[in-house]
Order: sequence, then structure tokens, then C-alpha cells
Amino acid sequence: MYKAKNDEPKYWLIGVNNEGVWGEKSIVLGWYEDEENIKREIDEIAKAINNGIPIYELEYAVRVKNKMLRVKIDEE
Repeated sequence: MYKAKNDEPKYWLIGVNNEGVWGEKSIVLGWYEDEENIKREIDEIAKAINNGIPIYELEYAVRVKNKMLRVKIDEE
């Protein structure tokens, strides 16, 4: 959609939580600074699902702040 700046996450993980009248409803699960971290997160989620673990806490996502229609990495 757009090229991320240095202080913005480059990837976001989206989950579909159900299907509504207007189609799928999706939610952003986490924001990621680089491709390596989002791939590791997806691998860990798959492992949890395969092991029957019903709840998984994101480990590699960065904290973000919404700033003037952009999402910025929260350094604080």
C-alpha cells in the first residue's frame, strides 16, 4: 500500500475473527518491524495451534502509536 518509513512497522499480522453480513471481519493482531520477526511469530502461532494451545501471546510484535493517520513504532 505504501512504503514504510524508518519509524513505522513494515508488516502487520491480520486475523479473521468471523464472517459478518458484509463479509469477513478482520483485526490487526500485531505490527512487525521486519520480515524475520513476523515469520517467527507465524511459526510460533502454528506450533501453538498444532499443540492444542488455545491462547498465544504475541512475542515478536512491536508496540505502536497512531500518529496522524500513520502507525509509528513506540520507542518508549
